[in-house]
Amino acid sequence: MSMTLPAAPADVWNTLTEVARVSQCIPGCEDVEEIERLSSYKAIMKQKIGPFKIEVPADIIVESLTEPSHVRTRASGRDKFTGTRLAVVLDVRLMPQEEGGGSTLDLQAEVDVQGRLASLGFGIIKRRADQNFEEFEQRLKTMLEAC
Repeated sequence: MSMTLPAAPADVWNTLTEVARVSQCIPGCEDVEEIERLSSYKAIMKQKIGPFKIEVPADIIVESLTEPSHVRTRASGRDKFTGTRLAVVLDVRLMPQEEGGGSTLDLQAEVDVQGRLASLGFGIIKRRADQNFEEFEQRLKTMLEAC
């Protein structure tokens, strides 16, 4: 997924690396705790997908970082009520736009869902993930425009 953002790459990068701030753009992300800056975090992810409400305490590790243009993270956790296990690898690349001074943010996500939630099927889970990315994009644009 690619998104066009109204801010210069340096401004977008600064926002992305302020984890407490950018986490406000992520639907269902709560209680973010920085263990080690730009390296390790904890958070709780809450979602309602179909008939399931999940609350996943997640460990988030920054696997690679090339400032100011690329970060790859891995998040994993397990919902204690449904037993659902989630693992997400997120690869983020930031590039300047050719015209206009804005930025292009490219997000690639690999999501692995195991347990009761997986029984809903790929289509329902993908639809919810797509909705979350759209909401993230709108929230991030709003945040950047306010700066």
